[in-house]
Amino acid sequence: MEAMADLRSLSWQGSLFDVGDERELSFDGLVRHQLDDQTWLDEVTAWAPNQAGLFDLLLAEAPWRQRERRMYDRMVLEPRMVAHWGGTSSGRLPAPLEEMRAALSDRYRVEFDSVGVNLYRDGGDGVAWHGDNNRKTLHDPLVATVSLGERRRFLLRPGTVGSPTHRFRPGGGDLLIMGGACQHSWQHTVPKESGWAGARMSVTIRHSREGWWVSG
Repeated sequence: MEAMADLRSLSWQGSLFDVGDERELSFDGLVRHQLDDQTWLDEVTAWAPNQAGLFDLLLAEAPWRQRERRMYDRMVLEPRMVAHWGGTSSGRLPAPLEEMRAALSDRYRVEFDSVGVNLYRDGGDGVAWHGDNNRKTLHDPLVATVSLGERRRFLLRPGTVGSPTHRFRPGGGDLLIMGGACQHSWQHTVPKESGWAGARMSVTIRHSREGWWVSG
């Protein structure tokens, strides 16, 4: 209950331009960043309409929990909250997330069947360098992320060591899709922020079966 009390104190004060935003999901403004010969990242700014309303909806209704992970000889809480829909729960997706899942499936011609949300409550929350787990079962998995709320750094690097070579600061409904060999040969991170940082959510949409994609 302590964690849920903290969540109830969060809010996202979105732009007034969010009010009455009834746009359809569109890929018209898509930009492809070619990271290397086998790896790309698609970007669509302000992709999600009424992102402030979606932030508040998920804050109130998502099945939030805080996972534990092992660090050396003890278990510690992950510095973020998570919620997940997949398998039998995918039919209970909130309507805006189902619209996103369906639009991405149609665009990239794979069946996106898993939706998770990460909540970074403030600058003390983040996630370390990693590649997503679906790389273990898929040749070139696609991972789509819709960023809601405050902008936070999203960094990428080739391999498993060294400094980031590509830097993004998504928020406000921006969409990023990592494709090609991104999960195999690159890593990404949302680092912690020193000083004040507002709340941010990332809606992460994945697939569990092979498919084929169409370029834009």
